[in-house]
Amino acid sequence: MVRPAERTLFVGALAALLGLVAIAYLVFFGRGPTAVAPPPAPPEPGTAQVEVRRATGEAWLTRGGGVRVRLAPGERLQQSDVIETAGGGAVELGAGDGYQVFLDGAARFAVKEIAAELSRFRLDEGLAEAKVRSDSGRVVVIESSDDASVRTGGGRVAIAAGGGRVAVGVTEGEAQLGSGGQIVAVKAGQFSIAERGRAPSAPVALPRSLLLKVDWPSERETNRRRIVVRGRASPGALVSVGGERVKVGPDGVFTHILFLREGTQTLEATARDVAGRSETARSNPVVLDTRAPDTEFDTRNLWGKRRVGTTPDGR
Repeated sequence: MVRPAERTLFVGALAALLGLVAIAYLVFFGRGPTAVAPPPAPPEPGTAQVEVRRATGEAWLTRGGGVRVRLAPGERLQQSDVIETAGGGAVELGAGDGYQVFLDGAARFAVKEIAAELSRFRLDEGLAEAKVRSDSGRVVVIESSDDASVRTGGGRVAIAAGGGRVAVGVTEGEAQLGSGGQIVAVKAGQFSIAERGRAPSAPVALPRSLLLKVDWPSERETNRRRIVVRGRASPGALVSVGGERVKVGPDGVFTHILFLREGTQTLEATARDVAGRSETARSNPVVLDTRAPDTEFDTRNLWGKRRVGTTPDGR
């Protein structure tokens, strides 16, 4: 028969042994039993979320000035996030069923504020489109680095920013374009342009077509890497030549220096406007051969005349 004292001693020893096992586990493995993370708390009333719904091509996200990573669908954006896309890249952002923002082609887009009623973004360069439901109670503001801002509480608005200029086109609803201390209302079927620090132009009807004319160099073969390309596009359009963004004047005229690569190539220019149209122009094939000698011209008989007393060979 087990005595009470022996039973007490056995229980105490067993407890001590279990305690030693637990201590050994913590010492050797450095952790206790795996904890189960609590479920995420539901969002507080009145907060808003903007989610990446689509990201294709070259699309990148920089958060808080940190590492630049690939932008992925499902990512929830935060204040100070920066999205960058290259040519061929496309991004769709959504805030529930309140509004959507689309980026298409090369662009730089940043988040400034996301709230229940007002969301503010910044478009440094490129083409963005905002589609806001008029009955959602949401307002979207897209600012630019050129001291211009676009605001809409209902409609479909396209913004093109680049070269110190912001162009705004509205296909549904209405938007307000502010620049240089003045604001104009742009209605469906209209567009307006704001130069850096100046008041917006009076809204006019969206052009029926997109203009793009390029004067390609006439040389088919050259040994010089640098060529000059000139052309004209519709005012407010974004133009790229050889994949490089071009600064376009208020009248649509542009001049761009392009560097060729060795061998045969076809040059390409593209234009895009706030009506959602795009146009492409291509050159004839151009051959760069840097090993070829410079072309020499004999200008002694340029005007069909020869100095008095000279021989036919010019001496």
